[in-house]
Amino acid sequence: MKRAVKCISLILALASAVILALCAYLGRILPDSITLYESGDTAFKEYSLFDINTVNVNISPKEQQAAYIFENSASVSDVSGQITLFHIIPIKTVTVEKEQRRIVVPCGSLFGVKLHTKGAAVIKCCNILDERLGKMRNPAAECGLRPGDTICAVNGSEIKSYRDAERLTEESSGEALTLSCMRGDKAFTAEITPALSENKYRLGLWIRDSAAGLGTMTFYEPDSGRFASLGHGICDEETGGLLPIDKAEITAVEIAGITKGTDGSAGSINGYFSDLPPIGLADKNSGNGLFGELVRPIEGIDPVAVAAAHEITKGRAQILCTIDKGKAELYDIEITAIDYDERNKTKNLEIMVCDERLKDKTGGIIQGMSGSPILQNGKLAGAVTHVLITNSVKGYGIFAQNMFDELDKRSI
Repeated sequence: MKRAVKCISLILALASAVILALCAYLGRILPDSITLYESGDTAFKEYSLFDINTVNVNISPKEQQAAYIFENSASVSDVSGQITLFHIIPIKTVTVEKEQRRIVVPCGSLFGVKLHTKGAAVIKCCNILDERLGKMRNPAAECGLRPGDTICAVNGSEIKSYRDAERLTEESSGEALTLSCMRGDKAFTAEITPALSENKYRLGLWIRDSAAGLGTMTFYEPDSGRFASLGHGICDEETGGLLPIDKAEITAVEIAGITKGTDGSAGSINGYFSDLPPIGLADKNSGNGLFGELVRPIEGIDPVAVAAAHEITKGRAQILCTIDKGKAELYDIEITAIDYDERNKTKNLEIMVCDERLKDKTGGIIQGMSGSPILQNGKLAGAVTHVLITNSVKGYGIFAQNMFDELDKRSI
């Protein structure tokens, strides 16, 4: 009898440990908020765990005033929901938000971007010979500059290109300069003393003031004309940091050819910028994409609603992209995994190309397809962001909801 009791106790202890570990895991991967729409449909009802419906959310507004709050307010900030396991075990409390359906026009059209940075982005700090001192030194590192910083002004004069920094350094005659800089979203100043090298005053810096490339337009909002694209930010190749925008023109692109992707090597859409006037102006480069306003109409499919993250399911979907000289076309994919982790917003979806037409033309997901809309069940679910280098038919996508949330957050 005692042995049976011990066995039962051990089983219960193990079951409790497993349930606690599962709850902790679910608490980490499940979202912090859910969405209700004014039409009455709930964007989140139940999660499927190991293909068994076991995780659900119970909406429990404060003081049980759900009907009044949801029918009589445009937004809800004081309502919470409880996510439970097996309808019994509490996992986490989430915020319940009420919104109108967001309607956008998916595009899938290829575009080119000519980006000029706000200030000069520091790429590398270098050792140089200071002929006045007769030794090697690194002026940039000495004053605390790092790759990824942005120089906005020198002695109060605005820097718009590397030539401005070069001219002001030469005019200093070797005297210390005050640099006004940004590191991420934090401003700071630095005092730098140029080195005399090869009869010219230098700061020991490699800097960048522009960038260019190809990408795909994800969607635009019909009422405002604002657009979202890429699904990830434009970053410096050397530092990996986001490039701050001063101005960026969005232009049409003529496709010249396709370099097919293979396992271990990313392919690309090859093209050149059109001579036509710009189609838009970008005003924000963020981790979730490139955003701005259209200045002339572009083609898209019929308007659709933006899917809340919790409406998206594993299974069949389509991407809309342009890979030849025709219009954007729909190609079949499968969403193989969904990640709600707020810390990794550009890899919310794991996707796999199923369409043999796309495989034949591109080998799978290739460079230039970033931003291609992902459509599921008549809604915009997300956008393609990355290819899995080791398997060119697989890649990642961002929730369309994450991109829409940044649409009106212009850079300051």
